[in-house]
Amino acid sequence: MNIEALILLIAALVLVAVIFYVSGAIVSQDWSAGGSLILRIIVVSLIAVFIIPAFRDAAASIDIGELGLLAAFVLLIVAVRFILVEELAVAEEWLASIVISLIAVVLIYIVDGVSRALFDLRLLEIF
Repeated sequence: MNIEALILLIAALVLVAVIFYVSGAIVSQDWSAGGSLILRIIVVSLIAVFIIPAFRDAAASIDIGELGLLAAFVLLIVAVRFILVEELAVAEEWLASIVISLIAVVLIYIVDGVSRALFDLRLLEIF
């Protein structure tokens, strides 16, 4: 991995962490973040940045289409539920996990589309 790819990977992690922070703040209606919440957001961001492209590529290599993205989304919901939602003040934890994951995935693909359009760079295909 060269230095440019490492810088892009770090930038993608930071963007995804901000996206998960915003998604969690929207759902919990609490915009404050402590050290424990930030660490949990970073862990979920690492999972999202590495797992979603890996599942997509694995599904493409065995010709099952978008099933890999669906599996990655389900894994992301479970990760958000057991890692991130534990710190948030929400009543329905699974519903909050689904909404946070849905908002985050939509925002990630919007950022990926904008970066592709403006800079000819796909953030979800860094490694």
